[in-house]
This record gives sequence, structure tokens and C-alpha cells, in this order.
Amino acid sequence: MKNARRLAQTLSVACALLIFSSGVFAQKDPGVRGGIQNTGGGLQQQGIPIPRPPLISRNPTTGATVNENERLSFLEGILRAGQLESTCDDCADVTDGSPVIGMGELDPMFPQFHTNSNGLGARHNADQCFVCHAQPSLGGSGGFIVPNPGNGPPQQAENPQFNLVPHRYGRQNIVPSFEHQFGPIREVRFKFKPDGTPDGGVHQLWTVRCSTNDHTIPNCALTQPDFEAEAKAGNLAFRIPLQMLGLGLIESIQDREILAQHDATAALRAPLGINGHPNRSGNDGTITRFGWKAQNKSITIFAGEAYNVEMGITNEAFPTATEEDPDCQGPNKPEPNDVVRTDSNEIKNQDFDNPLHILPDWQQFQILMRFTDGPAPAPNPSRSAQRGRTLFSDTGCALCHTPQMQTARVMNSPVLQNRPVNLFSDMFVHHMGSRLADDISQGQAGGDEFRSTPLWGVGQRIFFLHDGRTSDLLQAIQSHASPASSKYPPSEANGVVHKFSQLSPADKQAILDFLRSL
Repeated sequence: MKNARRLAQTLSVACALLIFSSGVFAQKDPGVRGGIQNTGGGLQQQGIPIPRPPLISRNPTTGATVNENERLSFLEGILRAGQLESTCDDCADVTDGSPVIGMGELDPMFPQFHTNSNGLGARHNADQCFVCHAQPSLGGSGGFIVPNPGNGPPQQAENPQFNLVPHRYGRQNIVPSFEHQFGPIREVRFKFKPDGTPDGGVHQLWTVRCSTNDHTIPNCALTQPDFEAEAKAGNLAFRIPLQMLGLGLIESIQDREILAQHDATAALRAPLGINGHPNRSGNDGTITRFGWKAQNKSITIFAGEAYNVEMGITNEAFPTATEEDPDCQGPNKPEPNDVVRTDSNEIKNQDFDNPLHILPDWQQFQILMRFTDGPAPAPNPSRSAQRGRTLFSDTGCALCHTPQMQTARVMNSPVLQNRPVNLFSDMFVHHMGSRLADDISQGQAGGDEFRSTPLWGVGQRIFFLHDGRTSDLLQAIQSHASPASSKYPPSEANGVVHKFSQLSPADKQAILDFLRSL
């Protein structure tokens, strides 16, 4: 009897310890810092304006501040990035470039529902820049947006690719199965062409067929690609939007700083199998650094490409339309569409004598990005998060996600020069193995290589990894591990993920808490 009681007590204690260790100390992603309802469409749903991008107002190293021209161009960039695009030059609801009733003097209502710009391409993924960059503020990464702006009481915010963009102005687009109501905003690429040769290009989701606000394209009969057939064939590769915050600071880091930071960790990286290499421009050989594979050289190139690829808007950088069907472009639509303005009056807010109205939208967009500050970390991180920062480095995470770099010593804009950038990225691309491979090559980045994504702001992101496959930071970390396959080498992160997996649950939790504090 005594032995039975003693056994029962022992089992009771053991069960209690098991419950305690698996419940209290089990690591768990604490979730989006501030919560979903404090970001993206959740704010607009409550009638509260979404915060606009944070302006770089002061250089903490030198004390220099933005000048008045930089400030005004930044504000003009917000207006341009928030414009809702119509499909022809005479289809806008209000004068091109005019502010619409909404958040303030220069801020558009968001999500905007009156068009005050034009040039939307016959094929496109989005119809305004901020539709993909609203989390947690305008200029952030992809989030959720109210799907019925201006049409009755706001509905629950959701993926804008599920209802808002595909059906705007009566367009009859079929939503592919990979765009979920509360899932990530996904851009799609095809891995291979029908003949088996590499593709890798973006295939826009939507067409302008059946647009009720454009009388010039009544015969547009474009059809969408057969995304379901390509999905069944395993031929799709997804990308989700990255944040635009702090890109001007990242662009201001010199190549020699990137290389010096990498060289400084060589002895620590070697035992873990971490190599990496920069993606480089095929023309001048300098390091490219923007995009999931660091394929774009500058934010200017990124801006021009995004206008053309994502919205179908032609410009000086990308002057050729991605879809040239005349029945869907309208008879009087000029190409390229968004160019430096040379008008002699302000009838369309394009007077050449007005400095803020000379530049095209895509160039004002790059000015906005250049002077947008980096994401702000949590002001009072917990003790666990503070300890997690040390563990983040000790485990080896910082060997790819370099915590800090320095901008160039002298620059044209003093607010950008000689200052720290807490980006948490080495700007190199690394082999990530078959588990994350998308079979898309861009520049010198192969099908399994990706740039170390800057982690600043990760605490307020909803979706992770290039394809948005998870909302759980723990799963994102674990997905970095991948063995060698017949096609790709093992992931360079294997050693670090192994070290992470050997940590106690409390230490793993500390790292997750630290990441959510960024």
C-alpha cells in the first residue's frame, strides 16, 4: 500500500513537472507586437488613420536634420504612393495628384477609393503602392486592409488580394486558390516556361477586363493565366511584400562596409558552414541589396520596376508595357505613362514650374523611401527580450543577420551620412537548401539563395519567409534548416538552427521575445 502511494506521488510530481515544463516554459511566438488590430486595416476599421511612414528627421550622430525641400518631397511622396490608379488619362475621379478627403492636408484616405491618378496597366497585381505596404504603418510590409472602402460600414480587414483589388470597379477577376482571405499578399512567378526553359518572371494576377470606370476599353477580353494548372504542376513561386522602411539608410551603406562586416566574422562562420556572397550588378560589379534575392541595385530601380511590374505603369526606367493589347490599353493612353512633367500649367497638378509636381509618381515614391526612417524597436523590451539579444548572437544568428552597419562618411544629404543602421542583415545571399528553394535565379543568386532579410521591424510583421508560408516566428526559424538534396547543397543555417534547437525552452523563448521587440 505504501509503495502504491509512493508510486502515485512520484507519478503525480512527474506529471506536474511535465505539465510545468511543457506549458510554462514551452517556447511560443508571442505574436505581432501591438496586435493585428493596432496595425494595417484594423486601424482604419475603427476609423483611426493608419500611421504614415516615419520621416528621418534627425541624424543621431551629427545632429543634422532634413531640409525643407526633403521634407516636402517626402510628404508629396506619401500622396503619390497613396493614389488609387485609374486605367486611362481621363478616368480619374478627381484631378490627377489632388489630395482627396481623408487623413490630412497631404495624406490620402486609406484605403483610398477615389482615383486621383492614372496609368494602371492592363495586367497588374495592385492599384496603389500602399495596398501592399501598410503593416504596421504606411510604408511597411503586407497586411490586412478593409475590403469595401467608401461603401457602407467597414468590413473586417483582410488580404486586399482576396476581394478589394481583383473586383475593384466591377472587374471580373477570379481569385486564385493561393490568395486566402486572411493570408499573405502573394505575387506569383512561374518557375519554367511551357518548353521547360527557366521563366522566373512575375505573372500579374489581375486584368482590367469589365472595368466600369473606363469607357475606352469596352472590348478588353484579357484572361488571367491558368494559375490552378500551374499550381498543380508545381510551377509557382511566391513572394510577399517587403517593408520600405529604412531603405534609404540601407542604400547609404557602402560596399566596403558590407564586406568588412562579413570579413570580421569569418572565423566564427567557418565552423558553422556559413559562407554567403553578395549579389552584384552585371554592369558595374557593385553589390545589389534590395529584394528577396538582393536583385535590385537601388531604391530608384526598385521604384521604377514596382510601378511597371506590380501596377503595370510604364515609366522612364521601365518604358515598355507588360501587356500591350490595344483593346485593353485605350486609344489615347501615352507610353511611357508616368514621366517627368513638362506642362505649362497646373490643370493636372503637373506644372513644370512647381518643384513638387515636376517629378513623376515613381520618382516621388523613391524619394519617400529614401527619407523614411527605419522601424522603431519596442521602447521598453522585457528582461527576456534583453537576454534574447545576447542569445541571438551567441547562437550564431547574428553571423548572417548583422545587427548594425554604418552609412557612408559623407553624403549629399547630411541626415543620411555617418550614422548607424540597425538593420540585422549582412546584405549577402546564402544557400538555404531545398526546403526554402524557389528555383528562381536572379542576378548571381541561385534558386536556393536568398538575402538575409533585415530583421528590424520583424516584431510587427504578420507573415514570414519569402512566400509567407507561416505567421509563426518559431516555424520560420526551423524552416531555415534543410539537408542537402540532389539539386541543392545543405542550408548554410543548419549549424545555427541546430544550436538553437539545443537551447532550453526558456532560452528559445528569450530569442523569440527579442525578435518581437525589434
